[in-house]
Amino acid sequence: MSSALEFPLPTLGLDFGSRYVKLVYDPGNGRLIRLRLDSLEFYRHYLSRGNGGVTLNWPKLGLVTPGALVATGYGKNLLKSHFPTITEIRANFLGACHQTSHRHFILLEMGGQDTKVLYIKNNRVFDFLTNDRCAAGTGRYLENMARFLKMPLRQFGAAWQDPVDISQTCAIFGETELIGHLLEGTPLTRLAAGVNASVARRALALVRRYSCQDLLFVGGVAKNRAVRHFLRTWADYQVMTPPYPQFNGALGCYLEARKISGLG
Repeated sequence: MSSALEFPLPTLGLDFGSRYVKLVYDPGNGRLIRLRLDSLEFYRHYLSRGNGGVTLNWPKLGLVTPGALVATGYGKNLLKSHFPTITEIRANFLGACHQTSHRHFILLEMGGQDTKVLYIKNNRVFDFLTNDRCAAGTGRYLENMARFLKMPLRQFGAAWQDPVDISQTCAIFGETELIGHLLEGTPLTRLAAGVNASVARRALALVRRYSCQDLLFVGGVAKNRAVRHFLRTWADYQVMTPPYPQFNGALGCYLEARKISGLG
């Protein structure tokens, strides 16, 4: 008869992001499954409310009920009475340390609604900064600007040549500035490059506080090639981006769940 250790229960890490809900799921064989769902759709279709609590509809998600689950993100409080939760700082720290062999690096996490910077040395968080007061340096801002310019997000994120100077630092009035450039006949690619450059400039204002050239870039914005380009060329950072940058926080939760269940 096989022991429980040979066939462990499924383990799940869940990150309730402002734009997407990310799941890292191990069905018990060590092969990770990654799921990304629109946050609003997730709330509407996969959460069940009753008896003063909230549960997840595992069959509808196509998953077996996990034996261990840890959550983080904006919506983690919905589940905190049912499952362990950890801060986004810890989740991103655990995920980052797992995905790099570096012991001294800066972690830049740019998501849909905020930016976090962690200064990590000897596998410890020495300091961190967050910028959640303005949307102009976030993934949602980039999505909105790409939609405004009617450019596919992939094409928008590849624009870095000859960026127009974007002086407006407010997401609300950013479109007004772009309209002014459009009336002057500025090409769309230059406008997209300018927006990408402005986002990278905001990130650098936080990152430059720490003396380290190794930069691990995660979050949805890490998929933007132009922002990565500006981070490398403007400050000579050694920019590292893992294969699934949006799942870094969910991965950290998964690792914490393994630790709680005695598998980590």
